[in-house]
Amino acid sequence: MPRSASVACIARLVVAVAAAAAGCGGKVVRLGCPHAQVKANEVLWIGDSWMLVPASSAPMRVQDLARADGAIGASDDYTIGAAAATTMPTIAGQYDTEEAGATKVKALIEDGGTWETINAMMNGTTVASAASGAASAFSQHLAKVASDGTVEHVLYFLPPELSTIPGVVELRPLVEQACAQSTVPCHFLDLEPIWSGHPEYSVGFLPSDAGATVLANAIWAVMQQNCVAQ
Repeated sequence: MPRSASVACIARLVVAVAAAAAGCGGKVVRLGCPHAQVKANEVLWIGDSWMLVPASSAPMRVQDLARADGAIGASDDYTIGAAAATTMPTIAGQYDTEEAGATKVKALIEDGGTWETINAMMNGTTVASAASGAASAFSQHLAKVASDGTVEHVLYFLPPELSTIPGVVELRPLVEQACAQSTVPCHFLDLEPIWSGHPEYSVGFLPSDAGATVLANAIWAVMQQNCVAQ
């Protein structure tokens, strides 16, 4: 199966698994991954406001699932480098800052690209051009990650098509292709199929408390399916 088809297949599987997880309190059965191979502080979450909102955000919820499952210690914490209203080049810089330290990144979980398109809409410039620039920065970032040689997996999620987030349609094929072409395994998670028909998952352009739970369950499902930081 071509890599792009494989990635698309994974994305479709996530929808089913996430739906099942939501009906089971977010618990997903481990699929035989090696246990506790990556330390919590070697798992880096980077991106924009979607990583930080609400107060009990998706990274915190995934951390709770990982603790309960024994993937990390009961008092261990993931590393979070995200910042609000951040563009893709700056998000890449979040990774560079952590990777330059003594603890090297082994698992990278991120979003990004929509602040470029939001800014384009507010400034009256072309959303498609902004999406292209964000995707190009994402590709360069993935190449840098590969050259550093410590990251074993990248998980990138794309926000859903909300009226408050322009450019998702333009971004989708570009970032999915960049992820598929990455030499470091890159797992693309499209939130549109999960969010569709669920306005309660969003507040404006950010996830609600319910949305953060669904997002965390979907990310955890991809992590378990692909043995990411298990």
